[in-house]
Amino acid sequence: MLGKIFARRPLWQQLVLLALAAALPLVLSSYLMFNRMVANERETIRQSLLLNSKTLAALVDNEIAIHTAIAATLSQSPSLHDGDLKTFWQEAKDALVFVPGSWLSVRSPNGDVLLNTMVPFGTVFLKTDASPEVARVFIDSSAKVGDLAVGTNSKQLRALVDVPVFRDGKPLYVVSISLVPQRFRALIAGKYTNGEVAAIVDRNRKFVARIPAHDERVGTLASEGWRAAMDQKPEGNVENRTVEGDWSLTGYASTQYGWSVGVAQLESAIQSPLRNILWSSFAMSAALAALSFLLAGLIARNVSKGMGDIAKAAREVGEGKQVAGFSAPFAEANTVADTLVDASAELHRRGRALEDLNSELEIKVEERTAELNAELRRREAAEATLRQVQKIETIGQLTGGIAHDFNNMLTVIMGNLDTVQRRLKTLDGAKVLLKPLDAAMQGSRNAAKLTHRLLAFARQQPLEPEVLSLNNLIVGMSELMSRTVGEQIKIETVLGAGLWTVFADGNQVENALANLIVNARDAMPDGGKLTIETENAYLDTAYADLFGDVKSGQYVLLSVTDAGTGIAKDKLERIFEPFFTTKGAGKGTGLGLAMVHGFVKQSGGHIRVYSEVGEGTSVKIYLPRLKVEKVLSAAPSGLAISAATHVPRAKKGEVILLVEDDQGVRDYAVSVLQDLGYRVVFAGDGDAGLTAFKNAERIDLLFTDVVLAGHLNGRQVADTILKLDPTVPVLFTTGYSRNAIFHQGRLDPNVNLLNKPYTQRELALKIRAVIDIK
Repeated sequence: MLGKIFARRPLWQQLVLLALAAALPLVLSSYLMFNRMVANERETIRQSLLLNSKTLAALVDNEIAIHTAIAATLSQSPSLHDGDLKTFWQEAKDALVFVPGSWLSVRSPNGDVLLNTMVPFGTVFLKTDASPEVARVFIDSSAKVGDLAVGTNSKQLRALVDVPVFRDGKPLYVVSISLVPQRFRALIAGKYTNGEVAAIVDRNRKFVARIPAHDERVGTLASEGWRAAMDQKPEGNVENRTVEGDWSLTGYASTQYGWSVGVAQLESAIQSPLRNILWSSFAMSAALAALSFLLAGLIARNVSKGMGDIAKAAREVGEGKQVAGFSAPFAEANTVADTLVDASAELHRRGRALEDLNSELEIKVEERTAELNAELRRREAAEATLRQVQKIETIGQLTGGIAHDFNNMLTVIMGNLDTVQRRLKTLDGAKVLLKPLDAAMQGSRNAAKLTHRLLAFARQQPLEPEVLSLNNLIVGMSELMSRTVGEQIKIETVLGAGLWTVFADGNQVENALANLIVNARDAMPDGGKLTIETENAYLDTAYADLFGDVKSGQYVLLSVTDAGTGIAKDKLERIFEPFFTTKGAGKGTGLGLAMVHGFVKQSGGHIRVYSEVGEGTSVKIYLPRLKVEKVLSAAPSGLAISAATHVPRAKKGEVILLVEDDQGVRDYAVSVLQDLGYRVVFAGDGDAGLTAFKNAERIDLLFTDVVLAGHLNGRQVADTILKLDPTVPVLFTTGYSRNAIFHQGRLDPNVNLLNKPYTQRELALKIRAVIDIK
């Protein structure tokens, strides 16, 4: 099919498409590298912010330590111990030059202020009660760092470092040195000038200093998100809103004195350079693509001219003209040109010889030519059918592999979404997140339905065949069919008398018929007649040889015929391809006929579509006539999942052996099983699973993927374990079985299967059903 499409395209267009195909991997690689770079850059920023916060915490500790050292040194002053407070006042003033902006006070044990370097010596201060801080500093006999508060006499925001002074073991004074916010603001302002948000908070989570907006924020509470993070652990990273309401990424750490610091970058500042990188990468990719197209165009122009000369020469040879020698654009084309020249000369020679033949030979040639043409047409038809069958088979294999990978990814996505939903329901204030999570879960379920449809096309869905009368099935669907097509379309059923029974999955037959009825309805928007027929049919060897994908024998025919718009011939051969549709945008997924085709072929049947534009379409499905041995071999397989609403948990001591080669799926399954109370022994391939079983003291269930990395698949692992211990229950899971656990279109007898993707509830119910039945 692809060859036919390109055969109708000029050579220059094909070369441009080749350039486009070469450019696409480059663009995709650039996009993937950008995403990886964004993740790495964000992690680098997180680590940098955390390191900066630790550095800032060390600077804050150093600043407090300097004040503490000054206060502690002054507390040993002889003049203070001798009660010469005036001399001590001058000593304190001299010492405070090392910490400009700070001041020092001396209080008695009952809390009265005796001196303060902010005012002249001898100033009379208001009487105050002994504060709890004063009492605490004498009890602990060590310096204490307080939190931000408004001073009783200074009326300014400050924090104090209190140092006790004893004489003969009795409390004498408390020397207090102030920690003023302006010094801490200068500390962070000198270090963070690149747009970061930096802050220092006390034990009450109030700002001691902050840039920007220091004056407006000092003394106020830090943002709620940061406070919650500090309550959980002393250092780390958190994504939160600032007090101004902007999203930011914050690194924070605590000081040795109980205060905390944080350094943050606004999300807008983080995203801006990343967006610049994205646009620059896009511009570079676009430039490279444009260069590729330009080079392809230049080459195509040269090659197209030369090939045009060859095409002209070929036409002249076909017309019987003799071609003179000419040059071509490349070596292979020169060979073709030389061959055309030689062929034209040879044809001229033979033409002159043929003119000498008599009329009797001409008649024989004409008869033989007619026979050859008929044989050629038959062979071309057979080859076209074989190519179509091979193409659908190849697409089916590819689709099945893709569906397997999608089901693994969807298991991780749906499972973790389910886990997040369950855990958020237990958290206050998290209900606002449940709605987007529900939407994400619904999208995942829709994706899972899509993969199941792809598996139907790939003939990898487990079927549940039963003895079936198509006449009874059609009668039972009559009301549904009427509702589906509406009043404008008349349904006529012609049910064959003495119709043979078939052995097929009834649900899949109903789905196939429903798909065909919907297609017929859409093909008759103004109404019309829809005919559904059944009859016994026999496909002979000539018919089977013509199509190559069906065996000769007895079949039951189900046909659906409409009088609608019909399907163009160039589209008719593509109708079974997945995602191909003749309907308008938004009116079909292109999976309906693909699913029907996959089900019919998986059931050993045959399907043909006949259509004429403006006349209508007829779809004929041939299902094999029921054979007695099929009925005898039918056996129930697996266990159904209970409809119970509760999620059953493990019984005491139960151990599950999990064998799963996909890391993401394995991590999710281990997490879910442990949440359910099971002890889990897990392995990443079949050999490791067998080793784990042999080393385990107790295994209550083997839960294994069917498709595993290595030389053992899940079925082989299960068979080996059952030989060692036949009592162990087995539960398989898969997104694509590759015929390991089902054959001839249905699940093997006594096989328990849980399809991917699955949630905690589905896994819990299935496990209990399998374990409790033994």
